[in-house]
Amino acid sequence: MKKVVTIGGGGGHSYVLQALNKIKDIQITGICPSTDSGGSTGVLRREYDGSGYTGDLTKCIIALCNDEALAGALSYRYESGPLHSHSVKNLLFHAFEKTSSHEDALSSMWQICGLGRHRVLPVTHEKAELCALLSIGNTISGETNIDTIAKNPLWNPGVHSISEIYLKPEVHASPLALDAVTEADYIVICPGDLYSSIIPVLLPNGMKQAIQNAHAKIILILNIMTKKGETDNYTATDFIEKIEKHLGKKVDFILHNNAPIPAHVLLKYSLEQKVELSLENANDKRIIPAPLATISEEDQIYSDPSVIEKNVRVILENNNF
Repeated sequence: MKKVVTIGGGGGHSYVLQALNKIKDIQITGICPSTDSGGSTGVLRREYDGSGYTGDLTKCIIALCNDEALAGALSYRYESGPLHSHSVKNLLFHAFEKTSSHEDALSSMWQICGLGRHRVLPVTHEKAELCALLSIGNTISGETNIDTIAKNPLWNPGVHSISEIYLKPEVHASPLALDAVTEADYIVICPGDLYSSIIPVLLPNGMKQAIQNAHAKIILILNIMTKKGETDNYTATDFIEKIEKHLGKKVDFILHNNAPIPAHVLLKYSLEQKVELSLENANDKRIIPAPLATISEEDQIYSDPSVIEKNVRVILENNNF
């Protein structure tokens, strides 16, 4: 039974969990950020003293739920009225946290969704605000403000690029998260927003040290596109270097999309100042080309869980230790 830890925010992380859930003989522990300040999670945090991990956490738990009817009901989001923007899963988990301990709330959600040996954890239960230092010297506070920085009409990618990301105040990683990393055979860095979803999982005290000391092989699944406001003009090399800086070690395997993307889809993304994450060093032996990109009916690009499953399965089968 191989132990696999996954790291990332809710969207890309959930696709990876869907993929890994189809692989037998592994135990999955998903670790999510704890700094979300927008949407339903933000409302619950501001008005009801909720946590900063509710949305990402519950989305990833649902990704491992094999009961489609239950997953659909828990994912239902109210579109109007007092519950506007809230999903059933977020409200249920919030209620569990308010009526029991953090640990019992997690256990109840795992049990309801039938996760079995799998788990999903917040990287910390301590509250902190995500902050970004810009190259111009200004500081932005709050995950939502960082995530939407490019919506500011004064934003300029050449002036307002992110140079550093940190937590205020400093917090400690959850013992459960640290134990999972320490015992892992593989750590998978999921696709997602670099500064507002992925790196925040690596910031709490203890995480970097645990990863450095772990014997786990590290699999990095690269984003398919850049993100306006966070990774403008980034190449695959830039992305890899930023990840490795916060990991404190090199990654072992890198999945990079090689599926062609239709011109009209690329044009749509270019109008939002998003481009394909280019690969300069194709000779890097760690890179595994894979047709990750798939297109939704709405012309949205996302990472195909079936392709992730196939490639991660090959890595696990060929790298026993």
